[in-house]
Amino acid sequence: MNVKPGYMLALSLCTPQLWADPINQDNGLCPPASASSLQFQVPETFPDDQKQDTRISAIQVENISSDTTLFKGQVLIERDKLRLQADEVELDRSQQIIQLRNNIQINSSNMAIAADDGWLNLDNNQGEFNHTRYLIPDPGFQGATPHLSLKDKQQTLLIDSSFSSCPESKRDWQLNMSSLLLDHETQTGTARNTVLWFKGVPLFYSPYLSFPIGDERRSGFLMPNLGRSSSSGTEISVPWYWNIAPNQDAILTPRYLSKRGNQLIANYRFLTTSSQGSIDVEYLPDDQLRNEQRHLLKLDSHSDIGRHLDLDLLINDASDTDYLKDLGSNFTISNITHLERQARLNYNTTNWRMVMMAQSYETIDNAIILDNRPYRRLPQIAITGSNDFSDTELHWSLATEWVQFEHESNTRDTGNRFDLYPKLSWPLQGSAWFLTPTVGFRHTAYDVIEGISNTPLTIDDRNLSISSLDAGLLFDRDVSASTIQTLEPRLFYLYVPYEDQSSLPVFDTGALDFSFAQLFRDNRFNGIDRIGDANQITLALSSRLLNKQSGDEFMSLSLGQIFYNQDRRVSLDATTDSRNTSDIISEISGNWNDWSSRATVQYNPEFHRTDKRNFQLHYGDNQQRIFNIGYRFFRDTINASDNIEQTDASFAWPLTKNYTLLGRWNYSQTEKRDIDVLFGIAYESCCWALRIVAQRYLQDDSTEVYDNALKFQLILKGLGSVTDKKTNTILKHAILGYQPEY
Repeated sequence: MNVKPGYMLALSLCTPQLWADPINQDNGLCPPASASSLQFQVPETFPDDQKQDTRISAIQVENISSDTTLFKGQVLIERDKLRLQADEVELDRSQQIIQLRNNIQINSSNMAIAADDGWLNLDNNQGEFNHTRYLIPDPGFQGATPHLSLKDKQQTLLIDSSFSSCPESKRDWQLNMSSLLLDHETQTGTARNTVLWFKGVPLFYSPYLSFPIGDERRSGFLMPNLGRSSSSGTEISVPWYWNIAPNQDAILTPRYLSKRGNQLIANYRFLTTSSQGSIDVEYLPDDQLRNEQRHLLKLDSHSDIGRHLDLDLLINDASDTDYLKDLGSNFTISNITHLERQARLNYNTTNWRMVMMAQSYETIDNAIILDNRPYRRLPQIAITGSNDFSDTELHWSLATEWVQFEHESNTRDTGNRFDLYPKLSWPLQGSAWFLTPTVGFRHTAYDVIEGISNTPLTIDDRNLSISSLDAGLLFDRDVSASTIQTLEPRLFYLYVPYEDQSSLPVFDTGALDFSFAQLFRDNRFNGIDRIGDANQITLALSSRLLNKQSGDEFMSLSLGQIFYNQDRRVSLDATTDSRNTSDIISEISGNWNDWSSRATVQYNPEFHRTDKRNFQLHYGDNQQRIFNIGYRFFRDTINASDNIEQTDASFAWPLTKNYTLLGRWNYSQTEKRDIDVLFGIAYESCCWALRIVAQRYLQDDSTEVYDNALKFQLILKGLGSVTDKKTNTILKHAILGYQPEY
């Protein structure tokens, strides 16, 4: 038989391997694929010297004429990145056209096709097929069309087509189109006269629709979001995703609020070789409840300017003090008191870091009087560095800063502060011990203008020596073949002489909350304006259970207390602390299998009571079952009515393979009221998902006003990888460890 060069002919007496395993896209959420389901097998990529070859195998071969050959029985045609199968194939060598009949199966590099009959031009890969089913494995679209045309290897045209990411046996949603052009090079589908059907109900019509058919991002509408809240009424939003460039994108969301009017939300992201960041804008041109324009703005960016130089920008702005209360989504957001604005220039080398920063705050809580609002740093320059002395175990460090403080109240003192803090330490250690003596000297100078008189104040420089000794031992023993237990006693001595600091201003300093880490700090204040006098010894004991092989920590217990050798006379309110000991602080944490826990207890030995209690228990397994329970108590030693005692429970628990129950209850025991209550249900199949979430949260802590909201979110998988973030954000905040993205 004469065979045209470029063809390889084989007569097969057995059936070749025609089918591959189906692609698992549903993680068990979809019904099993039937034997008749269309499946995808990646065709072979030919070597460069065989790109134009065609391989044909069949059970029977018959020459009809000098130019025509008929192949029958399990016909397999293979070309570069193309595989065709049929019961019968007729090859016209003169025109390079093949006619395919009965049980046609075609696999290209990006889709699979099944058809009753059709033809293909082997020179240009153009062809037409009738009564066709098709599968695009990424993102898992399946569809049918009476007529499919192959324009070339990169484009496919389908007439009167329908497709869905749902399996053939359960088409919960599908798109019906008069025409669909698939561009495999740009990974884009373009449809005309499209109707989206969901559960047999038409949801919307579009004369033109463009969507991605791969991992590449494409501009287009995302699924609408529906909700309701007592503060804003019915909410309908339709996000539009804008793929501006490979390194830029945005989501523009027109939002209708029945009580307030129309709002536009824009979320823009960018990424370059030297910078990354985002800009988020919310704009309400006419709030019908307040008869005013309202907005919220946030810019957050990081830029690498040079090899060691980078710039961070953070800008927040709200049109009014009630914006977050009215339009926030949870208790934390609604009760934010300040919005930060900051520009930070950082210079970093191996041993040195320099920061130049300008920082201010917008106070959005009217209850905070002008004098109690934070200072602005315009600017702050800080330099820190550390290193070891050559060929010695001595270690030195330096921290210095100059900052200018300004305030929006003309009654508050303003001015400059300079601080210099060099330290020298000698860390010594062995296999079961460590000893670190440290000495430092702190010089602080002020240049202050009195707020009321606007005249300079005379303030003496503050000069303090700071000495400490940190020492500890490490014992361990085997408790099992795979576990060891450690016992780690630690002693920390701190000496800072007393110096009267009552004449110094208080720009940015407050008292630190007592914690286990604070037992080993050299200052009990969190700023420079006050350096606490100290002559004290900390005794602490820790014990841990560790995995011998991995070093993973199963459990840890720490206990510590400070013993004072003198009264503490430096304070923020001109009082003296004369207690001989601090509170006893203990921390315990555990991690085992899917469970983790953490607890902190602060015990006051003077009054024989606990002043702080925190407890958190978390469970999370690979079945997406999550459970959290927490308890928090804080005693206000000045005003008992300001005590805080709260319980918090949350969960995300699958009821069945498809349904998940969601919930949270955050409750104030002292005030006998709810803080944040959420209940919802989520349904997920292999091709769509739905969330319905009801929430009630304390919108205004001072007036006890609640917002009641109901959120809906429908996701049709495959129509876009970006969905509305608000419902996701609400659930992530409410349920620790829950990742709601599909």
